[in-house]
Amino acid sequence: MLAGIITESQYKEKMDENEEYVPYQFDDKKGKELYLKYNKSYENDSWNDGEFSNSKEIKLQTLLDITGMTLEELEELNTYGDEGWKLNIDEDNGIVTEFVD
Repeated sequence: MLAGIITESQYKEKMDENEEYVPYQFDDKKGKELYLKYNKSYENDSWNDGEFSNSKEIKLQTLLDITGMTLEELEELNTYGDEGWKLNIDEDNGIVTEFVD
């Protein structure tokens, strides 16, 4: 295994039981902070089914209002994406699409 890279199962094993679950790709302090802000949006019914079976959409401004994030924070959050989770932030049309595999 490469130094500094851990598997998802290793990450979950290392998590403190009292700590809120954060997916393994958000593995540093800033990533965790951003994910926990973004995670608030899942409780909102503003999400709609996306164009693809593994996607859902929300208005950009609605997402920013729900999470209290800035556009810059949302873009930084997206840098943590991987093959299992990614955002498409369409500023021109004001839509954010989340892809989850």
